[in-house]
Amino acid sequence: MISLRQDIFMEDALKIADWLEDQEIIAHLNEDNQMSRQIRSLVETSRMPLYNQVFNQKGLFYLICLQDESIGYVTFIPKPNGHEIVITIGEKELWGKGYGKSALKKALCEAFFSLRTKTVNAKIKHLNKRSLSLFEHFGFQGDMVKQDLYLLSMDFDTFLKKAA
Repeated sequence: MISLRQDIFMEDALKIADWLEDQEIIAHLNEDNQMSRQIRSLVETSRMPLYNQVFNQKGLFYLICLQDESIGYVTFIPKPNGHEIVITIGEKELWGKGYGKSALKKALCEAFFSLRTKTVNAKIKHLNKRSLSLFEHFGFQGDMVKQDLYLLSMDFDTFLKKAA
């Protein structure tokens, strides 16, 4: 059973750093390639019990958990026209097993019902066919804005129609 968790412990932070060093994973992301080094440095220099404040600096950050074990993350970055979502399943052996779908469904509920955002946007690299298909399945629409990047969005009304 997939859940979203906001508490980020040291083990979770180190796991995220591992994911952000994996070339196969970061090939699908728009993340800063220095992020893993920054996370490791933070863990080495400060032994905080929770790292929530660090991971929530640019927006709300949630771990995607499978039976309380972190397997990925979701971030909501505030933008003038809503929130941008970043979703990652970091455990590659779990790719293609429906966990991203479950996590996206929970994340959209969080965005529209808790954050009360009007629109959720996603930037997806064109080579990431699996993510593109997943977001389109949920009702996201959009176009390629650059040669290698799609900008997709979904509003609250579309979400309600697809959820019904």
